[in-house]
Amino acid sequence: MKKKVLDQPSLIRAWTIIFVRVLFIIVSLAIVVWVLYKLSTLLLLLVLSVFFCYLVAPLVRLVEQPIYFGARELKLPRTVSICVVYALIGFILFLAIQWIVPILWPQVQELAKQVPAYIKSGSDTVNKTINDADSWMRRLKLPQEWRQYMGTQAGHLAEWLGIQLTNLGGTAFGYLPYLTWLILVPILSFFMLKDAARFEQAFVTLMPNERLRKRVHWLLLDVNRTLAAYIRAQVTSCLVIGSVVTITYSVLGVPYAVVLGLIAAVLEFFPMIGPLLAAVIGVGISLTVSLKLALIVAAFLIVLRIVQDYILYPKIVGQGIKMHPLVVVLAILAGAEIGGLSGIFLAIPFVGLIIVVYNHYLAYRGIENLRAAPLPADAVAELPASGSGPPVLENQET
Repeated sequence: MKKKVLDQPSLIRAWTIIFVRVLFIIVSLAIVVWVLYKLSTLLLLLVLSVFFCYLVAPLVRLVEQPIYFGARELKLPRTVSICVVYALIGFILFLAIQWIVPILWPQVQELAKQVPAYIKSGSDTVNKTINDADSWMRRLKLPQEWRQYMGTQAGHLAEWLGIQLTNLGGTAFGYLPYLTWLILVPILSFFMLKDAARFEQAFVTLMPNERLRKRVHWLLLDVNRTLAAYIRAQVTSCLVIGSVVTITYSVLGVPYAVVLGLIAAVLEFFPMIGPLLAAVIGVGISLTVSLKLALIVAAFLIVLRIVQDYILYPKIVGQGIKMHPLVVVLAILAGAEIGGLSGIFLAIPFVGLIIVVYNHYLAYRGIENLRAAPLPADAVAELPASGSGPPVLENQET
């Protein structure tokens, strides 16, 4: 059979079509990325609302369970169940505030007053440590160039830490406008919880055929499991880290143990960057007491990080997001570069969802290729006669 050879005008036309399609895809992706970047604040609000939905959903399902009185069944509607759960969460938060604020608020006020003095004290301690290290290097008879270089670098590090700690308060005040989200997130989550099944059904119905509808339905179920596993792991990690840090700091005698434990719990929600910042704050506060206490705190945080990252967290996640550690690090760095703190927060679940969608795409394409492939002659001979039953490949997708 002779191969069909395209003439030069047809070849140029084919390459032009390919070039236009590739250019269209690149421009479309650039527009989508630009729109997402401009709407990053709104997207973060929606993502936080989705996360809150996953936290509240198990309680809503529990309240929705029917109660039987003899032969009668009592079941609360979805809207009423959500309102009951919200009221229960509000009551628990009220009791927690009544119990925690009297302990926490005096420490916060004292810490705010002492921050400048702590920064100066920490700088003095670092300078004294540098001078002691210089004397120690002299006794070891190290070259003068080495001593000067290490002293200069240590001085730059101490200056950088002082600047970062000074700017920390200003950065925190910059996030005060987002406090209104404490009201917006529960409101948006209410409507998401109320109409989640309707949203899913409407999205699935948009698919052109039954096989694609089934695949999209399974994809949404897998996305649901992945996000639930990630949020469960993050919230559990925050509670565990906050409790362990608070108790250990109290035993070691670190100032403001409750405040530092709360900071560690909140920052644990931001992978890699959050724990590092919490460690810098804890070691910095400990350094104002003594260098020995700071070293003990640093050793404790290193051990805690190893136990959390390699023992506790994998067990908490379970069968949720499966990503190589290198992918996690690259995703966090890319998220920090694109969206700052919001990017760090969204990096891992976003990459996890991409992996889930890609796996379902491969599964769908594999089934489509299997349907399109011709059967071997011996398999065709074993097929049932026409009208005696469905073809063998009709129900391959299960």
